[in-house]
Amino acid sequence: MQKTFTIRDIATRAGVSLGTVSRVMNNAINVDPELRERTLSVMREFHYVPLRRPRKNSRRNLAEGGRVAILFFDMQFHWEDSFPARSCAEGISEICRIYGVRPDFFTLLDCSDEKLFRHLSEFDGILVKHNFRHGDERLRRIGELAEKVPMVWFGVNGFNRRFPNVVLDNHAAGALAAEELIRRGHRVIAFISTDPDHGMFAQRAEGFREAMAARGLWRSALFFEEKFSTVSSPNPDPIPPLLGRTLGRILAYPEKVTAAVVTNDWGCVGLYRACGERGLRIPEELSIIGFDNQIPVCCSLKPPLASIENPLVDIGRTAMAELLQRIDAKHRKLTLPPSVRLLSGTLIERGSLRSL
Repeated sequence: MQKTFTIRDIATRAGVSLGTVSRVMNNAINVDPELRERTLSVMREFHYVPLRRPRKNSRRNLAEGGRVAILFFDMQFHWEDSFPARSCAEGISEICRIYGVRPDFFTLLDCSDEKLFRHLSEFDGILVKHNFRHGDERLRRIGELAEKVPMVWFGVNGFNRRFPNVVLDNHAAGALAAEELIRRGHRVIAFISTDPDHGMFAQRAEGFREAMAARGLWRSALFFEEKFSTVSSPNPDPIPPLLGRTLGRILAYPEKVTAAVVTNDWGCVGLYRACGERGLRIPEELSIIGFDNQIPVCCSLKPPLASIENPLVDIGRTAMAELLQRIDAKHRKLTLPPSVRLLSGTLIERGSLRSL
């Protein structure tokens, strides 16, 4: 059975006292900035959620027994039919059960309807998952709603410092993909971004580039950025990107390319197809790593795809815990500054990855 990670473990790993950990978790101002950052780094690394189960005679969290709305924007189907949304909802629901909070899930395209806006204003707090681009009118409406109700974003690409956000550290995830391949003996590695305008993909690409450059292995000719989408954003693309031409350029490179990283698992489907068309064996001739660990995608491929996991369940837990803290703070007439919680990804090893 896995040992529960406690504040004592945090204190030991961060090299601080238990009192310092407690003050950091309670947003106290009398904490040295360096000690605060060391403590928060350990909490982020181990996805520690600083909320305790309510106990009899303990100081009550004033969010208990309330209602929260969870908004999934720009989904063409019900949220339960989406693996990422369903995974986030699992973590959200777990924290809600602990605190007796009732979650209501919404799949939305718009929030301009006044009746809906009034209805959402009646909730104690709101979680928001969206892929809005800069200038989207819905951001203004979301801002108006946040003035009335405590709000936390989760899994939102690109940080808006006005709103608290809980998200995968995509930059670190990109670096991790490079480091894991290098550790297995790979040196000539291609990187494929299927949407250079996507903020999350751009962060992953930059993390990969920096990690390769730090080892003296960066090759700009093996960095491929091209818009492969067959539909306009925000609609999900039903067709994997066609990567035959990109694979041809990889194979034509003067050095033997032994591995490729693609910015998400769906893009890897396109690369698998291109390899199949050319008779290129995975991983014997080309190791492949994706991102997000969308299990329905990864496990449907042959061989199964290795992927950097996006910790969606933990994102859901952490976002819900953050929202409960903000609801409680509002009741106590306290103000919590916006914050960004970055969670670490991990490599899920499968058959598409081999050591040299």
